[in-house]
Amino acid sequence: MVNHQVVSTVGPRRHQHGSARHAAHRPCAFTLIELLVVIAIIALLIGILLPVLSAARARGERTACTSNIRQVGFAMRSYLDSNNDIYPFGSFMPSVDAFPVSSGETIFIADVLAPHLSGDAAAFHCPMDQGQIERPAPSTGKSYFATEKSSYEYRSHLLGGQTMKTALERIRDFIGENRQESSIWIFRDYDNFHAEGGTEGARRYVYSDGRVTDFEN
Repeated sequence: MVNHQVVSTVGPRRHQHGSARHAAHRPCAFTLIELLVVIAIIALLIGILLPVLSAARARGERTACTSNIRQVGFAMRSYLDSNNDIYPFGSFMPSVDAFPVSSGETIFIADVLAPHLSGDAAAFHCPMDQGQIERPAPSTGKSYFATEKSSYEYRSHLLGGQTMKTALERIRDFIGENRQESSIWIFRDYDNFHAEGGTEGARRYVYSDGRVTDFEN
């Protein structure tokens, strides 16, 4: 009688152990609904993160542009200190023609200021100047830096061959308005690299005192 009870007790235990072992080795798989939920969550996270990353990248490129155009402004200050405060001549769009240089000589302002930047040509490049601006042939699809050696327009038609004092006198004689030196930008982005035209911050401007702004004073 005792032996029978022992056998009957042991038998079911072996069966239960075998069932547990079988369950432990059973493969675990996602259902279709679970997969769709995971995909939806990933898509939502991407939708949230992409604009944030894009905005961060734009801020970084804007900061780099600010640093570069400020360096160009300091290079101009160094040039003026060595040339009796007389601004250099430079062509507005040297890849096209010499204007406004009356001698007809094509002058790249980047070449003029290169000695005052230790030859660092990269200072003349705005990271947002990537050839995305619509331009006529033969500059179609090319950045301003690639064709003009600079992403920054030099205000040569006003300042070339002048001191700031005589430039302000020319403005007064032309428009009958007394302007302050602090209101005269020296360089600015060639085009609206940072936003749509008419939007504050579309261009960056640097003034003789080294200030960089999002707008023309």
